[in-house]
Parts: sequence; C-alpha cells; structure tokens
Amino acid sequence: MFKKISPRKISDDIIEQFKDMLAKGELTQGDELPSERELAESIGVSRPPLREALNTLQAMGFIEIKPRSKIIVKSVAPKSLEDPLSILLEDDIEKVFELLDIRRELEVWAACKAAERSNSEDIERLKIIIHHDQTNLKSNRNDAKTDADFHVAISIAAHNTVLSHMMAFCYNLLWNSQKIARKRIFKKEENRKLIAEQHSQLFEAIKMRDCKRASAVARKHIDFVERELKKITREEGFEV
Repeated sequence: MFKKISPRKISDDIIEQFKDMLAKGELTQGDELPSERELAESIGVSRPPLREALNTLQAMGFIEIKPRSKIIVKSVAPKSLEDPLSILLEDDIEKVFELLDIRRELEVWAACKAAERSNSEDIERLKIIIHHDQTNLKSNRNDAKTDADFHVAISIAAHNTVLSHMMAFCYNLLWNSQKIARKRIFKKEENRKLIAEQHSQLFEAIKMRDCKRASAVARKHIDFVERELKKITREEGFEV
C-alpha cells in the first residue's frame, strides 16, 4: 500500500504520502490502516516519526486513532452535514426519491468512467464486493452495507478525486437510503433476483470496459429502484 520514503523530513513525507493516496481515492472513508508496527515496516521508518505523522493527521481530521491501535480514515467532508440528511431520509420518503435523482446522474457518469479508467485493483475490489452482494441476495440476507460498498467502489474506479470524496462523504447517507429502499422493495421476492442481475450486469460492463453499456445498466438500475419504490409506497397508502 505505502511506499518507502527517504529519511529526511520523515513525518512530513508520511503526511504528504497519506494525503496523496487520499486525493487519488486509494484511501477512502472507513478504511482501516495497518497497525503502527506494520506501517513502520512497510514504509521503512522507525515508529517515533510515524507516530508523530499519525498524530498530526489525526489533528488535521484525516484519521481517527481508536483504542487498541485501530487507525481509521475519516471523510474529508464535514460530518455535520451528513446527520440531518440521514434524519430527513428516515422521516420523509420523498427525500429518498430526491437522492435517487442525484444518484442517477452521478452513477451513470461514474459507471462509464469506471469502465474507461478502472485498473486491475479496482476490478478485483468490485469482484469481491459483487460476490458478497450476490451471495447475500440469493440467501435473502438484507445487507445494505454491501450494496452501498458496491456503488462506492464504482465511484472509486472512476478515478475522479472529487467524486470519490463526495461518495465517501455520502456513504452513510447511501447506506441509510439502501436500508429504507430494500425494506420496501424486497417485499416482492422477485426483486432480489432482478437487483442481483442488474448489479452483475453492471460489474460485467465495467470489467469489459464498455462505457455505453455500463451507463445504460446504471440508469436502468436506478430507474428500476425508483419505479418499484414508488409503486410499493403507493400501495402502503403514501402519495409520491
């Protein structure tokens, strides 16, 4: 993950390397870094300058050092914006549809760019996530987190720094909306199979570097979720 660095200005070099990885989307919100000992070995430095760099990164708000030496990457966007939106999603189904409008435009573009720009690491990450996603859907496990992970991984594969950080910031928002949507959509058992197929088709289009098809499948997926969610919401007696 990390590269060996020269001994001069060690802590500053570590900080710059971390920020560079964050900017490229190689590190995103929620990632857990190796232990302090493992980091020191992989970078090729002693622990004191590494500890100094980590403390500085924590003070800057880039990471959180948790008990038992867990080091977690934090979002570069202010969390204060995220919580009120999550509350709105839970209280007003119409806000879920507003989020779907935004997701449609962002994810159609991201799918195309992921097809064009993804590297072998991106494809492997998506392959692992899609395997979990397909297993969960076929086993009737309602795993909204893996669903959110899949869409975030596509944005990372698009290799656009601004988009990857926007999606990292929106991660909990996306996760919450997936939980709300799935709770309703999966009342129809056949929808599990349809969503599993859509996710699989999207992954295959990205892997085959087919920008046009990836965009089309991404749009079809969001349109399907919106259509089914509206239908079921009306059946529950709500106007949308």
